[in-house]
Amino acid sequence: MTLAENKILAEFRVRKETIVRIETSVLEKINELVKNCGIMVYAINHRIKEEGSLRKKLERKGDKYASLSDITDILGFRIVCFFADDVDKIAQQVVDTFNVDWSNSIDKRKILDSTSFGYLALHYICSIKDGEGIPADFKNFRFEIQMCSLLQHAWAVMEHDLGYKTKFGVPNAVLRDFSRLAGLLEIADEHFSRIRDTVASYTEQVHQKIVEDNAGDVRIDSVSLNEYMRYNKSMRAFLQSIADYGNLDFFDASADVFLEQLSWLKKKTIGDLQQMLSDNIDLARRMAQKELSESGFDIFASTISLRYLCQAELLRQEYSEKQAAEFFYLSSKNKEKAARYAQTLFEKWGK
Repeated sequence: MTLAENKILAEFRVRKETIVRIETSVLEKINELVKNCGIMVYAINHRIKEEGSLRKKLERKGDKYASLSDITDILGFRIVCFFADDVDKIAQQVVDTFNVDWSNSIDKRKILDSTSFGYLALHYICSIKDGEGIPADFKNFRFEIQMCSLLQHAWAVMEHDLGYKTKFGVPNAVLRDFSRLAGLLEIADEHFSRIRDTVASYTEQVHQKIVEDNAGDVRIDSVSLNEYMRYNKSMRAFLQSIADYGNLDFFDASADVFLEQLSWLKKKTIGDLQQMLSDNIDLARRMAQKELSESGFDIFASTISLRYLCQAELLRQEYSEKQAAEFFYLSSKNKEKAARYAQTLFEKWGK
């Protein structure tokens, strides 16, 4: 190694402790900006380049760097979004939070030609903005923030492990497969975003129908069931009546576990569920109140309403104890427990 390269390594050793502190500070800011953006991300990865890795970089490209400050990826972060179109939203928050060195930043999504493949991501070279309380040794230190989708991140991991950084390093026998795969991942990213938007639109439509009490024909699924549990006036009044009996509180819990049970009971639409509530509300309320009064709990999950509505339906429809055991098996996955639950139900509440 040259004298200049050894000097950079020595400077790295001296500044390592400061870089660790900068890493902590930047990570806090990234977590905050992600929270402010309101986007759920898969991961926020970060690392400080190891001395051995820095040495190899200097051996390859040492003539490009006069000092440690010329190397912009000593400290690196990668924000992995679930969806490709969230990358730009995160990027705007990064721009608002840090100084961005545009001359050294790269949008790799725009530089690959149509016959190439590779890691598509935003790479911003950043530094901490001047402000009150910013230590002097933090100023002007540059670091890299990469932003990509989950599928782009998966590509980068595979690309790194396989050792193929460009199409020139790929044998002709696999070049075509790499290119096809890259295209498939881009299409998959687009479709995942489309599915997310479709679910969001469907949720809003179902929500509106439930709020307006006009969801009778809506099929029961994860979205419609949970929206019903949270926003249907009759269901909320039923839950509140259970809570008021024992001066208790309740919290909203996912009702997905009841999808199979409701299907077993032949409840296909929100209208069917609403009818089941109307038919069984008195018995289900007594059942829930009795259990809670004996339990000593001061808070319960909202799904207790469905539990006892389903059990009351078993009794009202005059299902046999054997059939009730089949029903309980859906949730317990244990035949002995299911049989005991059925026996107890009929002993306590059967006619």
